[in-house]
Amino acid sequence: MNLTVRQLETLLAAAEAETFSAAAQRLGISQPALSETIRRLEAETGLLLFERTTRSLALTADGRHAVAVAREAVRDFHAALGSLADRAQGKRGRVTIAALPSVACAVLPAAVRGFRREFPGIEVTVLDVLHERAVAFVADGIADLALTTRPGRLEGLSFAPLGSDGFLLVCPKRHPLLRTKQVAWRDLAAHPFVALARTSSVRRLSDAAFINCGTPVDPAYEVEQIPSAAALVEAGLGVTALPALTLAMIKGRGLATRPLVEPVMRRPIGLLSRPERASSRPMDGLVRQLERSCERSLG
Repeated sequence: MNLTVRQLETLLAAAEAETFSAAAQRLGISQPALSETIRRLEAETGLLLFERTTRSLALTADGRHAVAVAREAVRDFHAALGSLADRAQGKRGRVTIAALPSVACAVLPAAVRGFRREFPGIEVTVLDVLHERAVAFVADGIADLALTTRPGRLEGLSFAPLGSDGFLLVCPKRHPLLRTKQVAWRDLAAHPFVALARTSSVRRLSDAAFINCGTPVDPAYEVEQIPSAAALVEAGLGVTALPALTLAMIKGRGLATRPLVEPVMRRPIGLLSRPERASSRPMDGLVRQLERSCERSLG
């Protein structure tokens, strides 16, 4: 069965009029053209839709059912067209962004708040995941963008740097390492070290720092999540090294920090996307908000 919206609209006009002549006048077509449209509808559906007399026409039982179906189909069609127009104008739609949990805590709230003010009809989905999953989500088309560190291999993706945050020693208050304003990475080797999982971008950078200063460290504890690392440190079980943005995840704990030097390590943060990603007003607006929020958070 192959019916057009115009045919369904013609059926509705005929059902609401007393005669085909009145329906044709309402539609701005000739009566023969309307009669032919109804004939084709009946042939296509295999149903008799109208009982015709010389003075009037009335719907059959099948005709009344067909009109109900046609009315719903026409309404849905025009609603769908309206939805497409809204998407084109940036009034409706959805954007999905993957982000490192620490970046999601420190950068996304302000960015999403600004974005929703500008595009209140656009839904925002946030996937707070570790680096490797963020990259995979963009590569697989699950996320439109990822706010993460630069991958070792882009493999067809694009990375736009937005800034970087430095590493800090995180330790209990009154810890002996707090006696100086800055702490060298090699000084951490004398204390139990709480490391993040090897799949995290933080772990790769902290391992590189220890190798760079000639003091590889065998972690006393290894955890997946930053709050877990902070809890172990707060319990006096060791110290850890975290990028500055991660402090947004561990506010209120009894912890102290110092900048880590020799070497100074910085974690680059940027937007990962597919080069073929179509530009749109909402997407451009989200990127603009993310850039502003990163500038405020990363300096």
